[in-house]
Amino acid sequence: MENVKATKSQAYKETLQRGTVVFPIQYSLCNTANPSYDLPLHWHDEFEIIHMISGSYRIFTGMGEFFLEEGDICLIPGDVVHGDAQERGIALYESVVFDMDLIRLHSYSPDIFFNDMLNGGISLVPVIGAGEEEIRNCASRFFSTIKLQREELDLLSVGLLMEFFGLIKKNRLFSEPQSPSSHSAKDARMNQISSVLNLIRNEYGKDITLDRMAGVAALSPKYFCRLFRESTGHTPIEYLNWFRVNRACTLLRETDGKLLDIALECGFNDFSYFTKTFRRYKGIPPSKYRAALF
Repeated sequence: MENVKATKSQAYKETLQRGTVVFPIQYSLCNTANPSYDLPLHWHDEFEIIHMISGSYRIFTGMGEFFLEEGDICLIPGDVVHGDAQERGIALYESVVFDMDLIRLHSYSPDIFFNDMLNGGISLVPVIGAGEEEIRNCASRFFSTIKLQREELDLLSVGLLMEFFGLIKKNRLFSEPQSPSSHSAKDARMNQISSVLNLIRNEYGKDITLDRMAGVAALSPKYFCRLFRESTGHTPIEYLNWFRVNRACTLLRETDGKLLDIALECGFNDFSYFTKTFRRYKGIPPSKYRAALF
């Protein structure tokens, strides 16, 4: 597994410092209605838990696209590609990203479930929704504690996190251990997709064709399209356009560049196509998007 991780693109991989060395956990509060909010597809080594506060939100993970509502919990294991779905919705949610060694450090139990979870041998359910109030209440207590970011509460936070995963085990919200061969196939697919996402991230302003993306993944265009859609929820061209439009939004917010220049910088050589594509993803043309910011 370590060798696989070492080959993944560092430009696409999120490598932020999570908390501190002794308490490697990061808390974030996210509002999808904020103009600066953007969650492109990415991955990281650490585990992530999302807790919905209000509204509704669609998220894509390597396990599929999921609709989240108030109180729902989304579990995203390390090394899983995830990000906003195309129609993400309007929501306020909080998340924690943490190194699973945080549990390993504080666990003295030889529990097989924890070992399999820490080693990626089992798959947890992606969404914990209504009907699992015991776990949801535990998650709510955990987030209420962790967001205070007080050192004297660190041990309590870890205890609640341990209780959270203990309740997942108690309620059997996981699948049986996977075979090593299935892990190898999943890792190989992750490398192929991440190489293409890295290409888009670094060269979105240049001409990127379907054939070029398929070549980077070392697959035929037909099989590449199927694999990419299964892994990201988008066709390759849909995701490329979506990524370019979101980069255009950033430039519209943060610069006073001309619309034509922004279109060209983001890889749109045809201005009318840029406007049409922008409207399809954002609901308004780029000129109105910029005007609405002021």
